[in-house]
Amino acid sequence: NIFAYEAASQEGGYVNGVLAATLSTSKVIGVVGPIETGDAKLYVDGFKAGVAATDPTVQVNVNYIGSFSDVALASEAATTHISAGADVLTGTAQMVVGAIGKAEEANALWFGTQSNQSSLAPGIVVASQVYHWEVMLKEMIDLIKAGTLGGRSFTANLANGGEVIEFNPGYALNADAKALADQTIQGIIDGSITITLP
Repeated sequence: NIFAYEAASQEGGYVNGVLAATLSTSKVIGVVGPIETGDAKLYVDGFKAGVAATDPTVQVNVNYIGSFSDVALASEAATTHISAGADVLTGTAQMVVGAIGKAEEANALWFGTQSNQSSLAPGIVVASQVYHWEVMLKEMIDLIKAGTLGGRSFTANLANGGEVIEFNPGYALNADAKALADQTIQGIIDGSITITLP
């Protein structure tokens, strides 16, 4: 009587990585991760793959802080990344509010995941991968109503709308970068882009 679901967060991570590599002028990007597991690791690995596919000369520094909720540690990690020259940051889990605050202070760009983070720092958040669990939940409810009480697994991804890249209307993303992001999304959906994870 159990349904399982997960997020293919490497997909949106890849798109964010492509954009991050395109927009970074310092060629240094910082990632604040929580614990190296689940959709957090998938996101970080996908992000790194997107950066590498776009500009392999860009350095991606990853710091897993060992916590999903420690805002102070996330702030410290972001400060370290910025000190090392990062002009673009990303991260995952609820602790990223600390990292976003430090990015905003330094005027470094931010890419979000899980939810739309534009409201936290409207001037620096470029885009967010947003999970739309309702896509899977609706299918589960329909199956339950039809008599299937479990035994299926679902994956939120760009193709089924369970993941969506939401661009921050408050950030002036140039047209070429936006077009590249749209092409990347379409390439992942139609299979012409393969994301190779470590």
